[in-house]
Order: sequence, then C-alpha cells, then structure tokens
Amino acid sequence: CLYSSSTFFVLTLGSGTYGFTLDENIGEFVLSHPNIKIPEDSKILSFNEANTHMWDEPLQEVVAGWRNGTGKNGASFTSRYIGSMVGDV
Repeated sequence: CLYSSSTFFVLTLGSGTYGFTLDENIGEFVLSHPNIKIPEDSKILSFNEANTHMWDEPLQEVVAGWRNGTGKNGASFTSRYIGSMVGDV
C-alpha cells in the first residue's frame, strides 16, 4: 500500500529532532525516526505554505534564506508541491 493512515508527532527540544509514530495497539507514540536531519545536499523543500505569514520572524527568515540561497549552505531551495490532500490529512 503506497498510502496508509498513521499519526506522527515530531518534537525538538533545541538539540535534535525526533519523530514518533502512534502505535494504535498500545495507544502510545513510539520513537520511529530518531535524530531527523535535513540532508546536506538537499535542494527541495516541501511543506504547507498557507500560513507562513503567521510564523515568527526568525523562522520566516530561515525559509527565505533557503529560497534565495543565503542560508547556511548557500544553496537555493525550490518548493515541491505534492498536489494531493494526502500530505495534509
């Protein structure tokens, strides 16, 4: 099955990012994606951009840096639009 229903919870406490998947059998989130990182050679970003204007200014500046090539690695990122509801549901 290409798509399935699952619930993810992603958490950062300022030092590392961790992804948890809801295990419906035990009713708890289980660590499934430890130490999530953006690949160094990545050039594509993808997220729901509908509310970016409501983000805090530092986050808006980071995303703007990714887009125009003034971010940490100097790469210009392009957006990827998935064109389906699956990514948001």
